[in-house]
Amino acid sequence: MFLSATAPSPETRPPRQCSFEASDWEVLAGFWHPVAVSREIGERPFVARLLDVRLVVWRTPAGVHAAKDLCMHRGGQISLGTVRGDHIVCPLHGFHYDGTGACRKIPALAAGAPIPTRLRLESHLCAERYGLVWVCLAETPRAPIPEWPELEGGLGTRVVVPPGVWHASAARHVENFNDLAHIPFVHQGTFGGEEDRTIEPYEVHVDELSLRFQADYHEQVRYAATAGGERLPLRHRRYSYHLTLPFISTLKILDVVRGTTFRIYDVASPVSAMQSRIFQVLMDESGETAPEAMIGYQMRINAEDAPLVEAQSPMELPLHLRHEIPIPPDRMSIEYRRALARAGLGAHAILGDHHGR
Repeated sequence: MFLSATAPSPETRPPRQCSFEASDWEVLAGFWHPVAVSREIGERPFVARLLDVRLVVWRTPAGVHAAKDLCMHRGGQISLGTVRGDHIVCPLHGFHYDGTGACRKIPALAAGAPIPTRLRLESHLCAERYGLVWVCLAETPRAPIPEWPELEGGLGTRVVVPPGVWHASAARHVENFNDLAHIPFVHQGTFGGEEDRTIEPYEVHVDELSLRFQADYHEQVRYAATAGGERLPLRHRRYSYHLTLPFISTLKILDVVRGTTFRIYDVASPVSAMQSRIFQVLMDESGETAPEAMIGYQMRINAEDAPLVEAQSPMELPLHLRHEIPIPPDRMSIEYRRALARAGLGAHAILGDHHGR
């Protein structure tokens, strides 16, 4: 009922009742994560959750802004207020805050009365790029927002898929997205190829915060709304994966015969340790596919993945290789888990010596 006088202040991080280990939270807070699609931020404040922190996101003529959804005056939810010009207004007492979080007006005070400097929102770094709104909870990001020059080049058709919420950890989603071996079994209703297909050994190129690999795959594309519909002949694709820590993946799909390219930009944003909001941007460089068809097909693929990823146990991604039994096609997964550990995540996990070879 009451917050003790000796309890941590509301600004203390990580947040109270955090679902992450404190050390993991501190690492993840240093990266940029998307929290909304640009079109979601309109005339009213928008509520988002990132790393167990409830955020309010709003748009003014100066751009998009983000802050903890809390007025320090009496604990009101700023998101229940309104946006007026350059300010967001608390619904309880009408306090006006600017994009930096500073309080600029208190209606109950006489004009010209001083406003306490501590009376401000806990604002966070916020940026808009690629049709997404990104937030970093740390004062200084560990890495920049990823560079996706193809999306800004104006080629082909670009669409933003409506975000979906997965009841799974962000790392589990990322590992699934970058996994070749699941495709013929999970995606039988969309593009999965032959089940008995050997995955040839591939090399993963590892940098400080990124991993890359390339492999060929023969897709069995299905366009009908349900599995068993019209099937096209097997089509030779070259997949080029690029994973940027902690949860950002890009996939370039080259049609080897026609020479056309399709790109998927996939980001798992950690709402909590066990829930993720999935943001995806698609780009058909050929411009041959209608936007509605691109979105519908990707959502069918997501619907095949989500329930199986959500059912994985444990929901956390084990970083100690002895917790699961890897096989050679898991090379990307193994290197991803090692990279997460090197970044300081899973502080109590010690990588084993089993390389899956």
